[in-house]
Amino acid sequence: MPTPGRADHQQAEQAPPVPGRPVALIVDDDKAMLESCPQVLQREGFQVVSFPDGESALKGMRREKPDVLIVDLKMPGMCGEEFLRRAKQLDPEAVAVVVTGYPELSSAVEVMKAGAHDFLPKPFGAEELRVIARRALQKRRLALAVAAGEREKKLMRDNFVAMVSHQLKSPAACVKECLDAARGSFGGRIPEGCLELLDRAAARAQLLLDLMDDWLTLARVESGGLSVAEVSLDLEAVARDAMEAAREAPHHNDVSLALECERPGLRARGDADALRELMVNLIDNAMRYTPDGGSVTVRLEAQGESAVIAVADDGPGIPPEEQSVIFEPFFRGDSAKKRHGTGLGLAIVKQIAVAHGARVCVESELGKGTVFRVHLPRGESL
Repeated sequence: MPTPGRADHQQAEQAPPVPGRPVALIVDDDKAMLESCPQVLQREGFQVVSFPDGESALKGMRREKPDVLIVDLKMPGMCGEEFLRRAKQLDPEAVAVVVTGYPELSSAVEVMKAGAHDFLPKPFGAEELRVIARRALQKRRLALAVAAGEREKKLMRDNFVAMVSHQLKSPAACVKECLDAARGSFGGRIPEGCLELLDRAAARAQLLLDLMDDWLTLARVESGGLSVAEVSLDLEAVARDAMEAAREAPHHNDVSLALECERPGLRARGDADALRELMVNLIDNAMRYTPDGGSVTVRLEAQGESAVIAVADDGPGIPPEEQSVIFEPFFRGDSAKKRHGTGLGLAIVKQIAVAHGARVCVESELGKGTVFRVHLPRGESL
């Protein structure tokens, strides 16, 4: 095969891809590499395009995304590491094999950390190139399949969110309103047994509305719809707001709710609305499982570089075997099944904490209550 000149590269860049054949893109300033590697890869079933420098290779990638990149680490102008960084911006699922001389193994490892799939030390044989190209192609196909699955999952979730928001919530809310209106307007003329049925139906309708609200919140957080504003917040003000919202829930037991601030003016970095939602869910969860006459305490603590939200109750506690799964969506332990709830509150707490770069943990002992702690980044004092 003749040594390719510049015109050969331009022709290779413009050659249309053959449907069904994987494409390998070679970037190397060594003419011997540009001559020998395509011969090996073509026999392996690849269509090959090759370029002598990173800039021309990036132009080729903008026209057609290759399946496998074979990239020389040391090139004049744009080095292999810079090319890889820019190639990943064009195609996040790009799978690259870095080619390097023996003295450059440490550099190759650094490039792999930056996103390369594997590396080939020079000199290498045809069989080594074939094996590593096959592995890279398998990786590429897997990455594309995963990306397609994620896109399909997002589309299904978006469609379901739209359906819940517009086609399910309104009828459910209308049913609840009609049941409440019937109970309030005609309660005196309705037999006691029928009133009980109305109350049970209204409670179920409310549970359905709560479930849809929680599910929509969780879907928004999981899909990245929660935009965490990096601002310094007065944590006590957020906590008091959350406590007022939690007290309004109609299904709570006769439970006292108190706030303790270890340090007045304690601040945290985050989004006020999101952290309020987190606290409401923790407080709501604690009040549900605290018996009549019990207490729930919200404590704000400073621990090193963290501002800690602790919500403690004197309820029945959580069995040890359930503590590792309580943040999973829809998980409800044996004691939870006897109480009103959607099974999504703690999942929302976990996702909001993750979005803030925070850590959430639980301490519980049967018969002695439960404490949930959220460790947030501290905010600056004003």
